[in-house]
Amino acid sequence: MSTPHALTDSTRFPVGARLPSSLVEPLFADGWMQAPSPLIASALAAAAPNTCHAWAADWGVFRDWCLGPATRYVPERHARVTLPVSPELLAHFVRDQTTGAGTVDGRPRRLTTLRRYLSTLATLHRLLELPDPTKHPLVTNTVKAQARGSGGAGQAAPLRWSQITAILPLLPDTLAGWRDRALLAVGHNTLARRAELVALDVADLTWFDDGVATVALRPTKTDLEACVDVRYLSPPATALVRGWLERSGLEEGPLFTRMQRNGQARLQGRSHGQRLGVSAVNDILKDAVGRLAESRGELAIPPEVPESERSALRRAQAAAWSGHSLRVGAAQDMAALGVETAAILQAGGWKDVRMIKRYLRQLSALEGGMAQWWAAQHSSPTNPTDGC
Repeated sequence: MSTPHALTDSTRFPVGARLPSSLVEPLFADGWMQAPSPLIASALAAAAPNTCHAWAADWGVFRDWCLGPATRYVPERHARVTLPVSPELLAHFVRDQTTGAGTVDGRPRRLTTLRRYLSTLATLHRLLELPDPTKHPLVTNTVKAQARGSGGAGQAAPLRWSQITAILPLLPDTLAGWRDRALLAVGHNTLARRAELVALDVADLTWFDDGVATVALRPTKTDLEACVDVRYLSPPATALVRGWLERSGLEEGPLFTRMQRNGQARLQGRSHGQRLGVSAVNDILKDAVGRLAESRGELAIPPEVPESERSALRRAQAAAWSGHSLRVGAAQDMAALGVETAAILQAGGWKDVRMIKRYLRQLSALEGGMAQWWAAQHSSPTNPTDGC
């Protein structure tokens, strides 16, 4: 009787589809970047740097799982360290990631994260001209089963313009505070992804006499051959960017820079700052949302707590928010004003309407027909229950 992980069914993969160990071993030992495959090398050369890093990181998660937790299911190393990946092995990986049984920190991974892992594995198999195990019914059914039990894919909580305007006066009157004001405003107005936001340079700004500006986003990870995408900055956002540049003295280089411990911009030359990291966007946004919660009495922090610890508490309070919240909030703001779907797609650089539909689910309920009817009833001088 065959073991459940063995590739014994010749109908699953073409005969001889397994790769030689001379190619497989480097992938499991060193990762994507050191793979001796010309196809992988060409793909890495063509892809955006952030995409390459994401591929390498996602493969690293699967590789570490194969070399560690997967031994519970498949003791034989040759059955785990092989390509194409066995659908049975991949199904175990799916369950371990969504339950936390095989993750480094023991925490379950969201379905969006799991699907990204699977997309990376599918890409690797495609580049090596191997059958894609992520499309095998055993894997797709396992993903569906996990999705049914999870309540669906998670989504970052929206950060809308009304919340941003409430946050702005709560940020400190420091150089970092002015940077963060500009970053929140630009992130909302441009609907830029985190990587796009921190990639902006001062030279990407174009100023206009009526108090507005535009900013040029470089080609995104979803369309590597696209032209530069120009996005609009409203008068308030433009004023905040001007305020940040005037206070920092930045004239060139990265628009959003790291800060030194003394509160000054970390410079690489007289007027060229050191670029802010992608992960810092999440921290800045969470801290800002935590400040808003604190101002509203939703978060109580004793005054004697040091600022570093206060910031950690604020970020913990805002766990549902992330850098993507600006993108979600801006889409909801436009939809709430009746902006057409095509215009929202253009503003956010989307090609597929299904993505923004996800962003607008809660909006449809909270600002939809029933919500408007209820608000109208309460604003009416007559009681709607009169005559009942």
